[in-house]
Amino acid sequence: MSTSWVTVTVSAALAVAVSPLLAGWTVGLAEGDTTTWWRPRKVDATRLVVVALAALSLGALAGSGRGPWPAWWLLAAGGTVLAVVDAQCNLLPARLVYPLALLEAGVLAVAALSTDDVAALARAGSAAFVVGAGWFILAFAAGGGVGLGDVRVATLTAGLLGWLGWTAVMRAQLVTVLLIVVTAGVVALARPDLRGRKMPVPLGPSLVLTSLLMCWT
Repeated sequence: MSTSWVTVTVSAALAVAVSPLLAGWTVGLAEGDTTTWWRPRKVDATRLVVVALAALSLGALAGSGRGPWPAWWLLAAGGTVLAVVDAQCNLLPARLVYPLALLEAGVLAVAALSTDDVAALARAGSAAFVVGAGWFILAFAAGGGVGLGDVRVATLTAGLLGWLGWTAVMRAQLVTVLLIVVTAGVVALARPDLRGRKMPVPLGPSLVLTSLLMCWT
């Protein structure tokens, strides 16, 4: 087995190992728990399987990404929770996004210092600012179709992709749009009663998945 596939396997296995904890977080966050959402809790078998499969898939994608592996693995783990909660209640809780962003910034800072690649760190910060500003403007222009949670996650993922380069950042925005269109189609088919201009479309899963796909390129 090549080194890359070893990394993919280990990354996926670690994500599955923490999936019971992640599943508990999805319950707490979806219920609006603001203080104890991070604590372990019992979950039903269906949720556990869904979260485990999502963690397995995203963890595997993170395993062979370019750049610091811990940053992509954290996105896979945290992104699993965000994607499940967003799909369930169209919400990307800031109380998870903010600490995740701080952890990611710390990982990138350590990576920049250890590799003497301050330029990559600066590019990551610039990408987060530019993409975040663009999504912030879009949130107001979309009339409710894009929330501030989407802006935060777009900013976070853009920072990680910025470490790789501007090409990855731009490609990710295009692929995200395509995945959002697909998601909207799935929602429209699954819930015809919600069709219309104000149909809720979770954007978090597309943002997270696109970023992890782009880290391979």
